[in-house]
Amino acid sequence: TDEARTRVEESWALVEANAAEHGIKFFLRIFEIAPGALQLFSFKDEENLAASPKLKIHAMMVMRTVGTAVAGLKDIPSLIPVLQDLARRHANYKVEEAHFPIVGQALLETLATGLGDKWTPEVRDAWTDVWITIVSVMVPALLEETAKV
Repeated sequence: TDEARTRVEESWALVEANAAEHGIKFFLRIFEIAPGALQLFSFKDEENLAASPKLKIHAMMVMRTVGTAVAGLKDIPSLIPVLQDLARRHANYKVEEAHFPIVGQALLETLATGLGDKWTPEVRDAWTDVWITIVSVMVPALLEETAKV
């Protein structure tokens, strides 16, 4: 709905203002939930992960991508091929369907922490719906590409 999209856009604007910090927290949360996921990244051997320039760069790229997805909510048909392409690229990085719930949990927890009292049940539900939509587009594209690799 337009109301849910507005909630996502407004809450994202608050998080995006400090995208680097939230992006790093997002990845650190992924690695807390699923320590093995760290092995998929070039910065896996960094001693101080939280201060890793490579992690910060990657986190910023991911936050920009989330921002693109949020902006694309106004035009879902145009957003679909962007998400499909993203999924196809991630097949080459050994991303699996099982990683999506971990990433979704980390994203929602990072947003909740970043938004504090602005993380209302309505905002949570709107973001959950967005994540479900993203997964519904990305997983089939990932699986299709994985079958080719």
